[in-house]
Amino acid sequence: MKEAEKMNDMDPMDKAGRLPGEFCTAMKDLLGDEYEAFLSSYQEKPKKGLFFNYKKVRQETVEKLVREWGLRPVEWASGGYHYDEERVRPGRSPYHDAGIYYIQEPSAMITVQKADIRPGDLVLDLCAAPGGKSCQAAQKAGILISNEIIKKRARILSSNIERMGFDNVIVCSADPSELAEHFPESFDRIIVDAPCSGEGMFRKDDTAIAEWSLENVDHCVERQREILDAALRMLKPGGRIVYSTCTFEPYENKWQLRRFCAMHEEELELTEFEQLFPHKIEGEGHFYGVMDSKREPEAGREEPLSPSGTEKRIAELSSSMKKAGIHVLRSGIEKGELITGGYKGGKRYEHSHAEAMKAGEPVIKSWAELGSEALALKYLAGESLRLAAYHEEAIRLNASEGEELRVLYDGYPLGIARYSGGMLKNRLPKGLRRNPA
Repeated sequence: MKEAEKMNDMDPMDKAGRLPGEFCTAMKDLLGDEYEAFLSSYQEKPKKGLFFNYKKVRQETVEKLVREWGLRPVEWASGGYHYDEERVRPGRSPYHDAGIYYIQEPSAMITVQKADIRPGDLVLDLCAAPGGKSCQAAQKAGILISNEIIKKRARILSSNIERMGFDNVIVCSADPSELAEHFPESFDRIIVDAPCSGEGMFRKDDTAIAEWSLENVDHCVERQREILDAALRMLKPGGRIVYSTCTFEPYENKWQLRRFCAMHEEELELTEFEQLFPHKIEGEGHFYGVMDSKREPEAGREEPLSPSGTEKRIAELSSSMKKAGIHVLRSGIEKGELITGGYKGGKRYEHSHAEAMKAGEPVIKSWAELGSEALALKYLAGESLRLAAYHEEAIRLNASEGEELRVLYDGYPLGIARYSGGMLKNRLPKGLRRNPA
């Protein structure tokens, strides 16, 4: 059994005893009298949280889940809530697949809050996977470009953006320096959730303990400097960079930003920073720093675009990125396909899963409402549903024979089916299907 796997079954205090010695020494020096309280925090279970997707969720549903699940507000993040994993598992609910919330560690929610994103802002999330900060930012931004350099992680990011139903996001996979060549002085807000040594992951991720080393800290510091250089090149005059990590190491955090701002003292000012520790807050720990441009902004700024204006602007940006050789995985709402052939050589349009999941005005007008969580889970496992097998009130239908429709749970979309022969023929992508209970 791998070392990290062995640690999964350890008592939290035993895990504290397995923390890297050099890490413990550094934390003693950093925290002084608070070190014992910090170490004792490893006796506690990891803290859990979620934030709601207000592009999709109804307020009545928020109030229902707050009440039934015992959710408690995250004081530093609007729309964020703590939950007790012993009481509820939000990831198992069909509401999760419907994209009405995103599960995220509570202290990580502070970064986007500090970005102060305004309607109409062009925003870049530079190191975005798996997508928590992008899913917060997309609710506020005019247009968001969400980037992840690692292709496998970029696919996970793209899937999360699709689940949440955002139509104002471009997902790409590029080195930050590549984006900087294409987008000089372009963004009002840039989020840099930098790759780091992951010390804030120790309580919830045993692999982070096993992989920690001083050499990796040094490697992270160098990579962070490169990313910050690229971010500054892309920042509009008058714009803002919010930098964050899930580590406690000052060289990766406040000293990194002080050095960077000193090197660019005519362009940037470090206006705010804070280190969140797990013994002081209900979270795993996070660092954020706010750097504001000292350069005068251009007169005026873009107003929020209409839905059609957003779609057009996204298409323009995506096209220019592709021409520049930037790998674009998703551009707004992915379109379906026009299928030719079949019966009498006709044509039909097959909608995409993204069109079914879109927040706001639906692309697909026909629908089938599943009347119970059990039915929703059957659909999410990939089952086709024969209407006659259930009571009439269990599945309500607004579709004609042969039509594609959105499958809904409590009014929220889960995916697509085709109504044929008294059945809802499942069209949920195989990669999104759950294992049957």
